[in-house]
Amino acid sequence: MMPEEVITAAQDLRARTLLPVHWAKFSLSYHAWNEPIQRLLKKAEKEGFDVTTPKIGEPVVLNTSYPRAVWWIF
Repeated sequence: MMPEEVITAAQDLRARTLLPVHWAKFSLSYHAWNEPIQRLLKKAEKEGFDVTTPKIGEPVVLNTSYPRAVWWIF
């Protein structure tokens, strides 16, 4: 799926919060390594959809406060 399609799929599944995975671990594409999350968050903001963005390896405990740090911009 393209990043924008992930938001649509999460909405279709009636998800309350999206945890995007399989991005930022390796730089294997022609686009910038952080482009997918930036595109996803842009669409999520437009749609008013909740997204959690934990750092790689950061624990996420369901039904508590979710990490939302913008750690990929430096």
